[in-house]
Amino acid sequence: MKRLSGLFVALSFLFSAPLFAATSTRVFTFHSGSDPDSLDPHLTSTVDGRNLFLQHFEGLLAFDHRDNSVKPGVAKRWTVSPDGRIYTFYLREAKWSDGTKITAHDFVYAWKRCLDPKTGCVTAARFDYLKNGRAYNAKKITDVSQVGFRAIDDMTLELTLETPFPPILELLTSPTYSPLKKDVVQKFGDKWTEPSHIVSNGPFVLKEYRIQDRIIFTKNPTYWDKDNVNLDEVHAHLIEDLETALKQFQAGELDYIYQVPQTKAVVLQSDPLYHASPSFGTYYYPVNTKHPVLKDARVRRALAYAIDRQTIVEKILRTGEKPAYGVIPPGVQGYTYKKYVDFDPAVAKKLLAEAGYPDGKGFPTLTLSYNTLDLHKLMAQTVQQMWREHLGINVVLQNHEWKVHIKSLQSHSFEIARLGGIGEYIYPSGTLEEKTTQSPDNYAQFSNAEYDRTWEMAGKETDPKKRLQLYAELEAILMNEMPDIPLFFYKNEWMTKSHVTGLSLSPMKSFNLKYVSLNGKR
Repeated sequence: MKRLSGLFVALSFLFSAPLFAATSTRVFTFHSGSDPDSLDPHLTSTVDGRNLFLQHFEGLLAFDHRDNSVKPGVAKRWTVSPDGRIYTFYLREAKWSDGTKITAHDFVYAWKRCLDPKTGCVTAARFDYLKNGRAYNAKKITDVSQVGFRAIDDMTLELTLETPFPPILELLTSPTYSPLKKDVVQKFGDKWTEPSHIVSNGPFVLKEYRIQDRIIFTKNPTYWDKDNVNLDEVHAHLIEDLETALKQFQAGELDYIYQVPQTKAVVLQSDPLYHASPSFGTYYYPVNTKHPVLKDARVRRALAYAIDRQTIVEKILRTGEKPAYGVIPPGVQGYTYKKYVDFDPAVAKKLLAEAGYPDGKGFPTLTLSYNTLDLHKLMAQTVQQMWREHLGINVVLQNHEWKVHIKSLQSHSFEIARLGGIGEYIYPSGTLEEKTTQSPDNYAQFSNAEYDRTWEMAGKETDPKKRLQLYAELEAILMNEMPDIPLFFYKNEWMTKSHVTGLSLSPMKSFNLKYVSLNGKR
């Protein structure tokens, strides 16, 4: 009897072990920076916020980061009018995470909410490319129904552009253009994004948010393409310090980090788990143009000419970044790139003298602020030294956590600050729009009538080549006025465990975990 019992236990273990392994929860862990400023797609424009949102919401279209292509999302197909202005989207039978049907009206509600001034949407300018979108945002018209989008019926949505806009399909993959469930948002107000309230439509659903720890998503059982979602859970670890993130990755606590610490980047390049690719982004310093001294464009230009960008990328960064002599990153087909600013101490000194500060005499001490990251500290110290050496001026450095730093930018309570811009699509308009007078992302408070007029002209131009020429004129104005001092163009650097497949980072530094698999990991 004892022998039979032992045999039974052994057989039970033999047959149950594989079954247990096969049904183990597949959990993917990654690093996601500090706590997001918001989980509301209309109240955040950060890269981290965008990537978190992409995991549990989906728009008409989805960006496939494996091959950088646009794929059907909630829309199963679409047509385009011969003049390239009217897009008609036909929705599939998709559901919200509460099991209710997604309709074209969910998109219309979300887009009207974004355009409503009461919402305070930081990405409302994304609708400038739709008919009357720019006019509505500029308060030239007040009826939102005149903006170029409408629900033809429950399953058909029509968009009308002001003029043909080449990257419109890529733009439609952004969180700004995702649908929202009206009854949930209206019922819970600013608490609608809490895990116990939120209703979403992406491959995952928000399960838990532990402040300063992690955000947990689980597979969405109502997602239309759930059979192609391979993960059961996704854990976004909220780690602002990249050194800490790297240590956790190396200890096996994280499957993926989509940034690496600058102090380790050169060494990590030889690691087989290290990956790199081009990025459509610029590292720059906004300059407060309302500051008593910095309001003089000659001072801003002097600061720009005193920075040796080639030395920065070759001797400081040493990981393949490109020096930024303009604000538009490489990669836009047909765009005319120029070297607007270079390292020239003589020109820098001349400009500063013309502004009334020969050899830096009488120039006040300025503050350069940056958010916590070893790269930002290293860059600030490097530029501080260059300005001292070539202009004879003193700059003090000020470090803040991200939430404090971004609030100082939004409230314009800074002098010179660190920032990085990553495009949502490979085209100049996103970067250039941020410098219009009314843009909420215009942290430098730059205001130039000629710039605003040229921006309006570009928005109405139907010839793609002429529009790019107008964009080049806008960049030239920016580089002459220098509200932002460009330093270098980003490149993507990330590390992924060998058991992870189906993961890549787009030029916009975004990723979707829908197609990720964990091979051999339990």
